[in-house]
Amino acid sequence: MLTKVALVGRPNVGKSAIFNRLIGRKKAIIHETPGTTRDRNDYEVSWKDKRFIITDTAGWSADVSVFSKDMLHQLYIAVEKADIVLFVVDGKTGIHPVDAEVARQIRLNQKKTILVVNKIDTQAEEVKGYEFYKLGFDDTVFISANHGRSINDLLDKIWDNIKYDRKTKSIQETLKIILAGKPNVGKSSLINIAAKEERSIVHDIPGTTRDSLTAHVQINDKDYIVIDTAGLHRGSKISDDMKYLSTLSTNYAIEDADVAVLVADALQGIGETEVKIARLLLEKKKPVIVAVNKWDLIEEKEEAAKYFEEQLRERIKFMRWIDVIFISAKTGQRLEKIFQEAELIFKQYSKELTQEELNEVVRDALARKPYTSKGKALKIKEYAQVSSKPPVFIFSVNDTELVHFSYERFLENALRARFGFYGTPIVLKFRKYYKKKQNNK
Repeated sequence: MLTKVALVGRPNVGKSAIFNRLIGRKKAIIHETPGTTRDRNDYEVSWKDKRFIITDTAGWSADVSVFSKDMLHQLYIAVEKADIVLFVVDGKTGIHPVDAEVARQIRLNQKKTILVVNKIDTQAEEVKGYEFYKLGFDDTVFISANHGRSINDLLDKIWDNIKYDRKTKSIQETLKIILAGKPNVGKSSLINIAAKEERSIVHDIPGTTRDSLTAHVQINDKDYIVIDTAGLHRGSKISDDMKYLSTLSTNYAIEDADVAVLVADALQGIGETEVKIARLLLEKKKPVIVAVNKWDLIEEKEEAAKYFEEQLRERIKFMRWIDVIFISAKTGQRLEKIFQEAELIFKQYSKELTQEELNEVVRDALARKPYTSKGKALKIKEYAQVSSKPPVFIFSVNDTELVHFSYERFLENALRARFGFYGTPIVLKFRKYYKKKQNNK
């Protein structure tokens, strides 16, 4: 098992900024509003020859609101499950009364703790942070997450405290699955049941999950990273900056994912929002599964399934290759099926054809249906698969203006009929053929 490292501390001390620095990208939402991070957020990090899971947590708050209690609960769990605790404090404001309470709770768990004094922009400012030694932690590092100062020193301290394990020496790709869908369709409940614990705050207020959050889960002894996005909001105008940041975070998450699961509500069907999300996923060229949640609430299941699939094929015509799974996050019905299907469609997404395989299909397609427009025949001179994830094919033709979308779809269907490519987009590109000049010696 990978070492688990948890970032803890009161709100607005820079935990999410440190998280982003450690993982090397802009993942967590950073905002001046205390308590922006509500859930725990996992990410796998590799440093030198070791790997670990870093967990960003909601801020420790003295507030007694509903969300603060939930955040406090998340923090308790994060510290309990961590192997190493990064206790983050604000070097500019000095010791806060809540810092002392955090320190007390960490000591109760008796976990290896590194005190991280953040917002120390220069070496001269380190003297300001000496007062934090009063908290009783000897292993201390002074950093600036905003400027990247001494982040490598922090990584080295983490590295020093990870036991070397031959099993985790080589970096293995863990399948990253994103859950996308409008607010309140059950994405958070789904991630909680997959992780077998409460990882995401579940609340009946749409948009409870502000950030996209990642959880490291095991299904049938296989590791997965599941990304629970902030709900994509209705309409094109985003008036609230937190909603904007949530949507932006979701887009980062989609870029990072290997497979997308579009979560729909069985009671609401496929609406305009689902269509918009599907178009976004297609634009990002991601393989997609549609998971119809709350299936336990449907009585006439056979008729409902038929109607739902017809509705899906009608409203999302541009993704006829997607598969549909009817699930219940509440009962766990067909949960494992999502992960099995994700494995299968990622293989389709990664598929690379040999030139011989491609020749067989393209030559047969051209023989069955040659294409002529305005008295001029379309001729495909060369073709090849140039990449995967998604599969991309380039066709060199005599005249690109002769390529009609219907013939492009015909070629795509021919490739799918022979090689599957189910669950994944494939990209066909057409370019003008130029005869290669021969070198005269």
